[in-house]
Amino acid sequence: MFRRNILTSVILVMTPFCYAGSQSLTVEQRLASLEQALKETQGELQQYKDKELAKTQVVSPAKKPDAVLVKTDNANGDVYSSITMKDFSKFVKDEIGFSYNGYYRSGWGTASHGSPKSWAIGSLGRLGNEYSGWFDLQLKQRVWQEGNKRVDAIVMLDGNVGQQYSTGWFGDNAGGENYMQFSDMYVTTQGFLPFAPEADFWVGKHGAPKIEIQMLDWKTQRTDAAAGIGLENWKVGPGKIDIALVREDVDDYDRALQNKQQINTNTIDLRYKELPLWDKATLMVSGRYVAANQSSSEKYNQQNNDYYQWKDTWMVGTSLTQKFDTGGFNEFSVLLANNSIASSFSRYAGSSPYTTFNGKYYGDHTNGTAVRLTSQGEMYLNDRVIVANALVYSFGNDVYSYETGAHSDFESIRAVVRPAYIWDQYNQTGVELGYFKQQNTDLSGEKYDESGYKTTLFHTFKVSTSMLTSRPEIRFYATYIKAEDTELDDFTFEDQKNDQFAVGAQAEIWW
Repeated sequence: MFRRNILTSVILVMTPFCYAGSQSLTVEQRLASLEQALKETQGELQQYKDKELAKTQVVSPAKKPDAVLVKTDNANGDVYSSITMKDFSKFVKDEIGFSYNGYYRSGWGTASHGSPKSWAIGSLGRLGNEYSGWFDLQLKQRVWQEGNKRVDAIVMLDGNVGQQYSTGWFGDNAGGENYMQFSDMYVTTQGFLPFAPEADFWVGKHGAPKIEIQMLDWKTQRTDAAAGIGLENWKVGPGKIDIALVREDVDDYDRALQNKQQINTNTIDLRYKELPLWDKATLMVSGRYVAANQSSSEKYNQQNNDYYQWKDTWMVGTSLTQKFDTGGFNEFSVLLANNSIASSFSRYAGSSPYTTFNGKYYGDHTNGTAVRLTSQGEMYLNDRVIVANALVYSFGNDVYSYETGAHSDFESIRAVVRPAYIWDQYNQTGVELGYFKQQNTDLSGEKYDESGYKTTLFHTFKVSTSMLTSRPEIRFYATYIKAEDTELDDFTFEDQKNDQFAVGAQAEIWW
């Protein structure tokens, strides 16, 4: 059709010149006739372009904002079909293979004595007691798929944006608050391993899955990775296996904590999870071993230049998760560790099972051990009342403590309980009560006490009634913290006070 219209236009253009042989025309008449023919040709061309564009164009309907009309062509003419925006988003995600998810928290707070301070979050609880702006951003792209085989590329960024100053440039790091890292950068696949076609086989900068005590903001299971290789969700018998081999180098310091040397260490992390026990109950058993691959010069520095001697460290444990018929769950775990991981158990604040303290490896570690028992979860007492908990009991003998030195013993208990009244799906009012007490005994027998309590009144705007598994959430809070004993850290709030009253608002979201 379009070609026929073009031919007609050419004939119209040439007609004035042919007619000029039998009848004389002025130059103006000839130009006017030519201009008219060109306009008609341009109009036909534009109509053709519009039709071709409409074949792939998605048009939003005027009367249904929750749906889109998809226009396609077939032998009988144009066909319109309506799908919801949710289905359309899923279609785009599945077709393109790209997803973007993340997490962040941010908010405002002020206190009775100048700037608000967080204290002992890992023992007293985080609600009304944290003022950082943490974030995680993950980008995932499917790069290839054929049959049951698939390859995805994943990049994870995380870090902190300062909440104190109006500027938060990375690199400037005002107040030590602004930083960012690529915590993950790896390729994950499915279907390439004949013995585990359903498992996720990954290679790159990644680690075994983290398990968090959410109300205390530290991990019971954590393996940081510089680079690694692993399998997740490998179906074996009644359960699934996660296994990871990762590089986890440390900076070994001398006794003055001034000079350091890099020591190559490798970690094997093995978990057998989702073992069914009884109705809605599953079990996980886990083990982790960290070994060094030292050079001769590194060993020489340890023997002759006062560098701390590396000692391999391990952690083993088990975890039971019980889900409830009325909603909610509870997770119980028992963990046993030695050497530097046991030293992490002895910390009253952040107690994730690291092999270092703030990135530094130091201390005269012995073969002493530490034990940690944890409980976390939430349960509905009735349709209007929900209670979350985080309970931790720890003790250790003959371990290196970052506060009281080598050959220390310690014992601690932490209890955080958060009951709330459910007004409706979108509103809750409650209180978080936190208390902890720890006592360390050094080599000479001297005892050091650390203890305190926290009371937080709050109201939250929510999207679901669960405290631990639903976000986004906006919290309004008033918090009183009292530091009773501070013999391990000599901590004080502003103006050398041992207590603080703070009010604030915080938003937390994941997607």
